[in-house]
Amino acid sequence: MDGTFDWGEWAWIVALSILGGEAILWIVGGYYHLRYYVRRRHEPQTWKCQPNRFLRPDQQRQAMLLSTANLVVGGLISGTLIYALQHGLNTPIYFEVAEYGWAYTLVSTAALFVIVDALAYYAHRALHAKIVFRHFHRWHHRYVATSPFVVTAMHPVEFLVFQAVTFLPLFILPFHYVSIIVVLVYVLTLNIVDHSGVRLVSRIPWQGPSMYHDDHHVYFHCNFGQHLMLWDRLHGTLRRVDRRYGADVFGGKGVPAQASGEPRDEFVSY
Repeated sequence: MDGTFDWGEWAWIVALSILGGEAILWIVGGYYHLRYYVRRRHEPQTWKCQPNRFLRPDQQRQAMLLSTANLVVGGLISGTLIYALQHGLNTPIYFEVAEYGWAYTLVSTAALFVIVDALAYYAHRALHAKIVFRHFHRWHHRYVATSPFVVTAMHPVEFLVFQAVTFLPLFILPFHYVSIIVVLVYVLTLNIVDHSGVRLVSRIPWQGPSMYHDDHHVYFHCNFGQHLMLWDRLHGTLRRVDRRYGADVFGGKGVPAQASGEPRDEFVSY
């Protein structure tokens, strides 16, 4: 990097980064909030994942403020990274498709999404270790009934963990800067949708339905994946019909449920 620091340029870039994240939160989150929680609040049985459970008004305000504050921190980090890149920070990130070609650029975009999703799974699962959960991740699980503004309503330490695993691949493998933007916007947007508390099934073949993550908030220690259910299936942490879960049932695989009839060991069908 060069030896000068332009505070004005840095502040401008950081401000734009913060504005971008907040715009996604409040436009996407606001859409689902107004369409369902305001206009259709009287008929939750027709659209809500948990029709008999809503956040209290104080919880909703708290979630809005906490998500907004954490995205300010996210904009500060991403804006500072952009500034550093413009001033010579050495990373594998590239700006001309011709450097690697279209085939690599497209494949690496998909690879970045898969890598970030895998890292998010393992980070999330680590946050469910008993001592870490009780000191940090439980902040997010106070919101058993999800809403669009719960998406980044979490302890700042947890938010920084997810920021770290999201940006880590950018310092190891070459990705086009537009690929990075596309993946980051996708991740935030679909995380808002998955936290919406609205029963939705995606037309995107790899994207799980909103019930997948909503069940994570209901049953706590299962369904750790972000978008792909692949990692939960591989590790046996997808919710099963013959297992019992709860805030004090750690490990991700539940405990045997007392049920009549033939014992089953099946994943819940999402």
